[in-house]
Amino acid sequence: MRPVRLTVIGTITKDTITFPDGKVKKSFGGILYNILPFALLAPQDMIISPVCSLGSDIYKKVLSYLKRFGNIDLNGISMVKEKNNHVHLFYDRRWHKKEILKNLVPKIEFHQVKPYLDSDYLLINFISGFDIDLDTLRKIKKKSDSRIFMDVHSLILGIKKSGQRFFKVPDLWREYLKIADIVQMNFKEMQIISGGYLKSENHLKGFAQTILNLGPQILLVTCGKKGALLYYKIEKKIVSYLSSASLVRDSVDPTGCGDVFSSGFLLAYLKTNDPELSCEYGNFLAGMKSRFSGIERFLEKTLDYKPSGLSN
Repeated sequence: MRPVRLTVIGTITKDTITFPDGKVKKSFGGILYNILPFALLAPQDMIISPVCSLGSDIYKKVLSYLKRFGNIDLNGISMVKEKNNHVHLFYDRRWHKKEILKNLVPKIEFHQVKPYLDSDYLLINFISGFDIDLDTLRKIKKKSDSRIFMDVHSLILGIKKSGQRFFKVPDLWREYLKIADIVQMNFKEMQIISGGYLKSENHLKGFAQTILNLGPQILLVTCGKKGALLYYKIEKKIVSYLSSASLVRDSVDPTGCGDVFSSGFLLAYLKTNDPELSCEYGNFLAGMKSRFSGIERFLEKTLDYKPSGLSN
């Protein structure tokens, strides 16, 4: 049997994070928060293939990190002459986030994804919002039988001349979601694209049904310390499920938790085909990530929690 292949499409970033107390953390991020948990926790017969463009200023450094893992295929990473995306995150005392983006690598083209169209899953994570365009996604959908996991993330962010990000509903958001089999967004993102009327459980379920009627089979909505909401189809019925957040007393940084959630969900779903169990596992891993800042803990290979159902 051929190995299972997970392809991760998006952007790796330089991150500078300023915390409420004024402390600053410099690291890397973006789809590394997907790639590294996959590399650490995936079964031995799984290959992780990042497809992204990396700025020449960080290319060698990032590849030196990824080469530590024998199950990461590096052929889909392209070096570009531009400086890499540099995200500046500022958290206030209520952990509200201000984001400024400096530099922008070119969008991913179809020819970069073409060698990976036979993957079991394509995880598309909109880190900058400009990572890949709709026409390319449509072409991927037409040419590939791979299942598509789409994290909406920065697709709903505009950008000012200063680089500051702001919420903006994409005109064609329905067209993007039609391409996906599994969609993930956080609660704020769901509010934005819904028009902000999500005031009750019925409103939430109603808008979830609107999304699932576009074509996806599963909708995941991360809610920070409140956990995650899951909506999925069984025949024509919409099932809703709440996964409560893990109790994490020493949480220090929410950056990347949503991306780690995606990886945890998909790893468990590939093994179990159970969306509720997979949501619980994604939620647990996201809680673990909140206990440290940056990607360095992954590089130390200390994220070793693997339930018995996910063992090799």
